[in-house]
Order: sequence, then structure tokens, then C-alpha cells
Amino acid sequence: MQIVVPGLTTPSTRLGYGCSQLMGGITRRESIALLETAYDSGIRHFDTAPSYGYGQAEGVLGEAFRLRRDKVTIATKFGIRPPRNQNLLGMARRVILPVIRHVPSVKSRLSRAAGGLVGRARFSPDDLRTSIDGSLAALGTEYIDILLLHEAVVADLSDELLGELERNLRSGKVRAFGVGSEAIAAAQIYQVDRRFCPIMQFEWSVLDGDKPAYPGSFLITHRSLSDNLGRLQAWLGAMPTVVRTWSKELGVDVTNRSVLSRLMLAAARSANLDGMTLFSSRDPHNIRTNARTMLDNASLGQGGAFAALVARDARAVLTRRRPELEFETSTAR
Repeated sequence: MQIVVPGLTTPSTRLGYGCSQLMGGITRRESIALLETAYDSGIRHFDTAPSYGYGQAEGVLGEAFRLRRDKVTIATKFGIRPPRNQNLLGMARRVILPVIRHVPSVKSRLSRAAGGLVGRARFSPDDLRTSIDGSLAALGTEYIDILLLHEAVVADLSDELLGELERNLRSGKVRAFGVGSEAIAAAQIYQVDRRFCPIMQFEWSVLDGDKPAYPGSFLITHRSLSDNLGRLQAWLGAMPTVVRTWSKELGVDVTNRSVLSRLMLAAARSANLDGMTLFSSRDPHNIRTNARTMLDNASLGQGGAFAALVARDARAVLTRRRPELEFETSTAR
């Protein structure tokens, strides 16, 4: 499960925990408990951003691992700024959380909103310096393992921005950097200027077709589940013949949501064996189950077999065609 990310001295793990749902419909103590569950399950990589958790996720993550900083790798982001009036938002959460915590639909919306983007991203060198210093303070650390350009597009790139990123590498404030954008934008950045792409983080699911290859970049994928799980489950509900075939060939009941979730995560892992896979969950049981899936070689083999079945029977119907990902990498600068 252990892996060494280029540029980092601390070994990490092939499975990472995404912190976008921290503080969304749950308390700070509950958020820290989720991080503890992930750590106790063997996960050592944690992905956050200044805008996550209503601007509080970095602080929660820093508090959880203050005494174990050298045992984990932390990725945070730059570009999307944290929300304004964080103190006011915190006070509002403390007032309304006891009221809505038992209303599942409202709690779920809060969770999604906690990881939402706030405003237009800004990528000037001055903004970069301010963002790094803010993240270091919030995390309570002297360095950021991985800094990702958050939802950057080609127009955001500049030689000045690259120079500032490299200065922060030399100073030790940042140990590695890369792009954390939607898959189409990440592909375009790789095509135009590969210097920004030592690490690339983008969404990928077994429903997205073959994972694009980016030679020379360390790949981190996420959103292997999210709405893709519901899409596949709904499709299978109308395809009893496919359900019987898949269940027989895989030796599991693919109508079981937890089984299907495990297969989709295993498929994402098997498609990115040399990289890292992220997931987010506020369910301790799911966190432990996902960690076991990553440790179990049989599960990974089953994930590859499942991906082959999806490609054979479902991809033509469910794949989101993305021609923008098909390009000649030789044009990269």
C-alpha cells in the first residue's frame, strides 16, 4: 500500500483520504474522529484545500496530525480562496448544527457545500505567496508536501507563477507541486506546458473509459464513486440479464451497493497502479472497508475484471465521451 511520491521524502500510501466533507454537517470533534479512523486504517495521505470545510478543513487536519506530521503526507491547494467571514460561518454552524444534524437531506447538502468552490480562482505570484503562508499557518506545519493549482486552466499559467512555485520548492515551504483540475483542463495544461505537471490530480471513474496516460507525471485520481455509483446502480436496476452475468462472473452480488462501491474503487486503483487514488467519506465503516480494499490484492484483481465487464457491457451507454482528452503529447513545451 506504501508509495513514494516524486519530490517527497516521506513515504505515502496508494489510497488517500479527501477532506472536502469535513465540517459539513458534522462537528470539529467528529471531523477529527474521521481523520483518526483513516489513519488507524493505514491511510497516510490527506487531501485538503483552503476552501474545504467552510475554510476550516486545513485547521482540522493540522490539529489531528500536529504530533504525527512526519507520518503523513498532506496535499493542499492554491487558487480557490477560502470563504470570507469564516468566524461568522463558524458561529452559524454551531447554532444550526444541533437542529439539522438529524435531518439527512439538509445534512447531506451541508456536506456537499463544505467542499464547494468559492469565487473565481486567482493565480498571481502574490496570491500564491499569501495562500502558502495561510495554509502553513492553518495546518500548523513548516512545509506542504504537495501544492496543487486548484481548478487552474491554461490561461492561468505564466512563467512568473512557475518561478514562484520553484522558489517555494527551494525554500522548503513546498516539497512538490502540480495541477488539481477537472480532467479536461488538466489534459489541456499537460498539452500546453508540462512544466506545471509533475503531479496531476483529476477525476476518473470506471465509467469514464480508459484512463488517460501522462508520461512523466505522477497521477492522483478521485471521484471514482460520487454520482457515478448512483448512475451505474440505476442502469443495473434496469438490466437484470447483465446483473446475473456480472454477479456470476465476479462471484459477488452487484446489486449490493456496498459491493458495487468496493468494485468501483478497486477498478480505479487497478487503473492507476503507479499512482494514488482518493476517496471521501463521513462513514467510519466505509473508510475502513475502502482501506481493506486497497490492501487486498484479490480485490484489486477483481476490480480489473469488473472494469473489463463495464467496458464490454456498459461503457457505450454510460461513458461520458471526452474527446478533449485525446491529443498529441509531443506538443507540450
